[in-house]
Amino acid sequence: MLSFGAMLSILLATAAATRSENAAWQAKVNEFGQFQGHADIVMFGDSLTASGHWQEMSPRLSIINRGISGERVDSALLRLDQITVARPRLVFMMLGVNDIRRSISPDDVAASYGKIINRLADVDRIFVQTTLLTSDVVHNAAIKRLNSALAARCSQAANCRFLDLNTALSRDGRLRPEFTTDGIHLNGDGYRAWEHQIRPIIASISTPR
Repeated sequence: MLSFGAMLSILLATAAATRSENAAWQAKVNEFGQFQGHADIVMFGDSLTASGHWQEMSPRLSIINRGISGERVDSALLRLDQITVARPRLVFMMLGVNDIRRSISPDDVAASYGKIINRLADVDRIFVQTTLLTSDVVHNAAIKRLNSALAARCSQAANCRFLDLNTALSRDGRLRPEFTTDGIHLNGDGYRAWEHQIRPIIASISTPR
């Protein structure tokens, strides 16, 4: 059993990490608030989205990246104005893995996701991309339940489409090792495979910047 001092040290370290995460999140939100403008496409999500070079993948279209490392669904709900202010034609969203890793119920995550979808009713088309599988089979069991719930939620909104990425990026129920750096995040090949899946959708927008 841990001593009181050891337990206190763990609690203090956890609190410090939480404060650091909150400060980094707030700084990123503030940064996004300083740079607003119209975009054809908004990429919205956590670190998986944040690390993608989306504009370079489609240079003839205006694409803004509104991913934040460590983002969870409930905190994403607080910054939907970063989407609406851009008046995009398409929104691609991917969230959920950080919630699952913190043992949040897939049903609770999907319920919060549903609130995001409802609040983006004025966007032409929302693409809810599957939460990507990881190399962890325990997390993946919850992610699969989440994706089933997200598909059901998305089907209830006229402007929402559910987009399966796991078929292309996973194998044998796990994220393909050649596409990842650590079992969660993607390398360049992983982003190229992701881009290949959404390319036909993006190509449907013919108006250049």
